[in-house]
Amino acid sequence: MNKPNTFVKKLTEVLVLFSIVTIFFPAQAYAYVDPGSGGVIVTTVLGFIAAITYTFRKYFYKLRRAIFGGKKEEKNRSLDD
Repeated sequence: MNKPNTFVKKLTEVLVLFSIVTIFFPAQAYAYVDPGSGGVIVTTVLGFIAAITYTFRKYFYKLRRAIFGGKKEEKNRSLDD
């Protein structure tokens, strides 16, 4: 009764075979990568790292504030007091 769907099984086999062939027998692209592309790649990677770090810190501080409570606000005193 619980027969696996043969179409999905065949499709999975074809995708796995295609992935293996693509990994082990890549085609040559004959593409040119100029020196400026390295800078763009480095900038992109650093941007992603910064975005992930910012997002992690943002939610970390929200979670910490929820668990331990917010900062106690100090009264602002002027220098004349």
